[in-house]
Amino acid sequence: MYKKINLLGIVCLCWLSFAQAQNENSPYSRYGLGDYVPQQNILNRGMGGVSAAYYDFNTINFINPASYGRLQATTLDLGVELDNRTLRANNPPRKYSNYSPNISYVQLGFPLKKGGGWGMNLGLRPLSRVNYQIGQAERLNLGVPGDTFDISTIYQGDGGSYEAYLGTGVAITRDLTVGVNFGYLFGNKDYSTKKAILDTLAYYYKSNHQTTTSYGGVLLNAGVQYTARLDKKHWLRFGAYGNLKQTLNAKKDYVAETFEYNSNTGAADTIDVAYRETAVKGDIIYPSMFGAGILFDRLGKWQIGVDYVQQKWSQYSYYGAKDSVQDAWQLKIGAQLTPSGGKNYWNFVSYRAGFQFGQDYIKVDQDLPTWTFSIGAGFPMRKPAYTNQFSVINTVFEVGRRGDNKNLVRESFWRIGIGLSLSDIWFQKYKYD
Repeated sequence: MYKKINLLGIVCLCWLSFAQAQNENSPYSRYGLGDYVPQQNILNRGMGGVSAAYYDFNTINFINPASYGRLQATTLDLGVELDNRTLRANNPPRKYSNYSPNISYVQLGFPLKKGGGWGMNLGLRPLSRVNYQIGQAERLNLGVPGDTFDISTIYQGDGGSYEAYLGTGVAITRDLTVGVNFGYLFGNKDYSTKKAILDTLAYYYKSNHQTTTSYGGVLLNAGVQYTARLDKKHWLRFGAYGNLKQTLNAKKDYVAETFEYNSNTGAADTIDVAYRETAVKGDIIYPSMFGAGILFDRLGKWQIGVDYVQQKWSQYSYYGAKDSVQDAWQLKIGAQLTPSGGKNYWNFVSYRAGFQFGQDYIKVDQDLPTWTFSIGAGFPMRKPAYTNQFSVINTVFEVGRRGDNKNLVRESFWRIGIGLSLSDIWFQKYKYD
């Protein structure tokens, strides 16, 4: 057990250093806790995000911890992705694109009981990202003909939130499992507004108004799964999961200052501080969430499922203040086909597809409709017919959009994700030398 945890710790350190290399630029990440990243593992994302009722013996479905009760193999699971995002604005018409490599999650799951029935998972994953830089140029007229100032403003934000969690799931009966994730949610937000007055007759120092907030708190997520056996070949799986409203402890720093950019380093050097507050304590209310789904399974060869998820962002507040957020929902539909049989390698590949649509939790001018279409596949590293090694390379390609022509800014995106589910032979002890 200690060797497994040490291995996970090393991977997590690499993950944290890599996760800082964000290159996104989304103005919507200014609100709430930022842009929420895809929450499922690569396998379930290939099925449109369907995960409430999904489980198998070596897949770590961290969305519903009840699935841990089905684990029968020690599995190291990590995911990486490349995100391409394009922003379009209508007034005036303009376009911006960027690429961002990210690590999606890293986790280690293992059975605590031989043959399954009780499992545990340790993991770390991002929840949201804050990353934007927006420039604005305007001319200010002071009321005297010809007496105008050109003002340049840069709005900038960085940060994000993460969850480190320990979860366990247990089988109450052959068909019923329950589970819980004990998590710690932590993160930061750094918002600044920098202004420069451009005047040919006089010189003015640049100004900076900056708020930096760090926060953290316990997050509990529980789930349940039940399998109804229709006959020897067909099953109906049901699943539900969720968390209650949580209070996060926060500390905030605020500064209003004048500054100049250093000609050698490019950094902002403070000239004078007009006002400063440090370590102001407060609360951030993290909203409750509920998800439920049903999955039809035929001998594990093909599966089709539907999930519905709702998050009550109307409960969110930052130091007692509301934000431009609202309740969000998603409907997810997905399927998986694994032919299984024969000696052909491609018969052991799992083929997946799915679609999801809903309403984003951010509302600036009006609702932000969202949709995502995905396809994916799971490639065994070896044929299961000839080995007990069940390690799989999962892949997903997603394309989607947030917002439409009615919104001030709309985003379109595509993502490529790869998940490595490394189990069995990677962690088995040799019985013979």
